[in-house]
Amino acid sequence: MAGLTKGRAVWVACVLALIMCGSGFWSRALAQGATDYPIPSSAREAFSPIAEGFESPLEPREHLKGSKRHIDERERRLKAQRQERWPNVPAFVRDTELTAHSRTYWLSEDQFGYTEPKALTTGGSLIYKSGYLADFFQLRSVLYTSQPLYANADAGETYNLTPDGDQITTLGQINGRIKVAGQEITAGRQLVRTPYVNPYDIRMIPLSFEGVVLLPENQQQKLNYIASYLTRYKPWDAVDFTPMSEGLGVKEDRGMLITGASYRTDSWNLGAANYWVNDILNTAYGEVDYMLPFGGGDDDPSFRLGVNILDQKTVGADLIAGGPYNTYQASARAVASYRGFVFTGAVSETGDQADIQKPFGFSTSYTAMIITNFDQADVRAYMLALSYDFGRLGFEGVRFHAAWGKGNGTPDLATNGGFADQDELDLRFVYEPHRGRLQGLRVELEYIDWQVFDQPSPSDDLSQFRTIVNYSVPLL
Repeated sequence: MAGLTKGRAVWVACVLALIMCGSGFWSRALAQGATDYPIPSSAREAFSPIAEGFESPLEPREHLKGSKRHIDERERRLKAQRQERWPNVPAFVRDTELTAHSRTYWLSEDQFGYTEPKALTTGGSLIYKSGYLADFFQLRSVLYTSQPLYANADAGETYNLTPDGDQITTLGQINGRIKVAGQEITAGRQLVRTPYVNPYDIRMIPLSFEGVVLLPENQQQKLNYIASYLTRYKPWDAVDFTPMSEGLGVKEDRGMLITGASYRTDSWNLGAANYWVNDILNTAYGEVDYMLPFGGGDDDPSFRLGVNILDQKTVGADLIAGGPYNTYQASARAVASYRGFVFTGAVSETGDQADIQKPFGFSTSYTAMIITNFDQADVRAYMLALSYDFGRLGFEGVRFHAAWGKGNGTPDLATNGGFADQDELDLRFVYEPHRGRLQGLRVELEYIDWQVFDQPSPSDDLSQFRTIVNYSVPLL
């Protein structure tokens, strides 16, 4: 502990205290941190990075553990029809699934008065999943495309097109999966869901990765774990995969080794994961999440507490810019819900040696907003959020989320680029019916206003407006 800063020691103590005082606390998952996660209608449904455990899903929202499950009747009917029509066909063919997912996306932005990127794009994905051959081997693939309907001169800055503003068509996933001795091994291009490395599906195309991932076959069990080596990843705005090290600004070709374990009960979500890139960076994450032992029903008040810490340090040859350094971001929060209302309050602190590097997924901090995550060096932040599920008023599938966060620190061009004092307002509206003729539709409207103070720019505001229309159709 000799090298542990005073601030970090306080956060570690908080984590240990919550673990030890725990048998009288609570259950489920949390709220806030990833804009591609469903807006919760209770503390039970809210988002926690470690509660989702580890997975290699075909779709970013597949098998989410915190949110309420909704059965797609169209998929169930297709499956029953296949079983009835082809009872003697091998499962590898009979259980094949094919799904078309369309996405149309309008994004306009004013970047501190410098540029105003705007783009209207359409496309989506074609998802293929075979059945299992001899209950042992499965094939999976996803073809993604993003096509411009309208794009101004700065449209490449929306990340929905290439940096030059061109279309994107890419085989973002193609992999083989085997089941052996209770383990599931997936090799090839795939989505990976962990706290620090994940699809971060907030543009036309999610982040995807290339490598090998070992998971338990039953990922709904209480104990979950991962052992993985990822060689490459594909950013939102690229066609090709690039070495993991290039995402950290290092030209040398390095992959990432991931190990981790999590444990889930009705009251607890806790675990840790480690991400090691040789000679560049090691990132460690730990989280403890607890549901208070009362309430929890749809009409009852529910309360949730959580603390986490992400520790990041250069390793080996310290090839990353600014190395060597050792930094961290720690955060804590409370979530309360009652009759469709969910309130979240959170605080965070980032170490003063460097910004947090996170090119491979959304922020793990509880104070994370849609644009800023208050992860610049020497920034302390707090965030307040409120969401509501209008289903209780007869508007099924309609949810609204509002959040405001503020960060303060010491502006320093050498470490945080001067992005210390800032605040952000997020407004998010979602319509997603789960039954009837509109099942498969999801419409999202988002408005973001991020202010950075004391910046030598034409404006201290970065504003964004997003309209996203998704529709999925099971074809086979």
